[in-house]
Amino acid sequence: MSATRSDLMNRKSWRPDRLDKGVPRIRSAMILLLLPILLGACVTLPRTSFTAADQAKASPPGFSHIRYTQDQLEYAANLRAAIRPDAQGHFNVLAISGGGANGAFGAGLLQAWARSGQEPKFQIVTGVSTGALTAPLVFAGGRWTELLEDAFSGPQTSHLLQSRGLGGLFDTGLFSKAPLEQLVRRFVTDDLVSAIAAEHAKGRRLLVGTTDLDTGQLVIWDMGAIASKGGAPARELMIQVLVASASVPGVFPPSMIPVQAGRRHFTEMHVDGQTDSAFFAIPLTVLLDQGATALSPFRLRLYVLINGQLDSAFAVTPRSTIPILTRTIAAGAKASIRALVLNTFEFCHYRGCDLMVASMPLTLSDAPLDFSAAHLSALYTAGAAAEQSGETWRTDAPLTAPTR
Repeated sequence: MSATRSDLMNRKSWRPDRLDKGVPRIRSAMILLLLPILLGACVTLPRTSFTAADQAKASPPGFSHIRYTQDQLEYAANLRAAIRPDAQGHFNVLAISGGGANGAFGAGLLQAWARSGQEPKFQIVTGVSTGALTAPLVFAGGRWTELLEDAFSGPQTSHLLQSRGLGGLFDTGLFSKAPLEQLVRRFVTDDLVSAIAAEHAKGRRLLVGTTDLDTGQLVIWDMGAIASKGGAPARELMIQVLVASASVPGVFPPSMIPVQAGRRHFTEMHVDGQTDSAFFAIPLTVLLDQGATALSPFRLRLYVLINGQLDSAFAVTPRSTIPILTRTIAAGAKASIRALVLNTFEFCHYRGCDLMVASMPLTLSDAPLDFSAAHLSALYTAGAAAEQSGETWRTDAPLTAPTR
């Protein structure tokens, strides 16, 4: 990551003026984190104690070598060993971001892309939050991709947010997580688990990120390795991970995933993968260590799908506490996503890989917690239309006008 912002500003395609066009709409999920604090809710539920040493050695019972943090060299080695470029010498990676209800836009885009026959075969598919729910269907491909419309704009999705009433203020989440788990269970069937295991055996990798609140780190779960174990335990763990990755803190309760370290049994607290990172592609341990030379024989093509808007929409902020807090949080979240996209662009520019970025246009409503049927349908239709227009993927510096 040796490039600087001034390096990019000297390029004719770089337009820093695009950075200052307005303030984004709220990321609604984030402001809900403040409500329990503002209303004085502060309840601590009991947990089994454990140490950092225990956690470092822990793994879900019956599973090993199925999850890593980004700085673990073992993870880098395993991923490099699985790399198998396509027949054209390309190594294709798809990274899908979070975004709540905005995931319907990405689902429409990805389904239209698959139907067009132009979608490349991805050696790695990654996802966090709503992107984690999309990634397994895209990874399995074929008939599974056809389920994206139902998964993101069907009637069950429009009822995801079920209030827990005042009880939610004194617990660990404002909304019940039961509808989210039911949705995941509906699509993560034994057949899908088998399909993911079969693709894993071909050398492809499906990676999902959660945030471990006990360590404060992004945890990367190798879903294909889990699926390869087979049986009910594999399916249940996959469901747990996907639900955890989509559990926005404060909105949904965190996922308590049982693990063991030797004879010690305890639970880890996992939440939305986007808490740590809006998306993740190939971890830096793979690309920056000495073994990264294994990538040199072929061309890396990285596709990043942002389920949200990179550009900002102008709106006058009311002079009131809640609107000020919401706009502040939203501005910080948008700045973080922009910085991550920019850093990825810098890396690809100086390391010779191709980067393509897609995001929602400003003409759409950026409302991550609006799971109404009308909103989901509009986003899905817009995503499909964007892909069919041939102007979806930005191939130059981010925050410029979209180009193919």
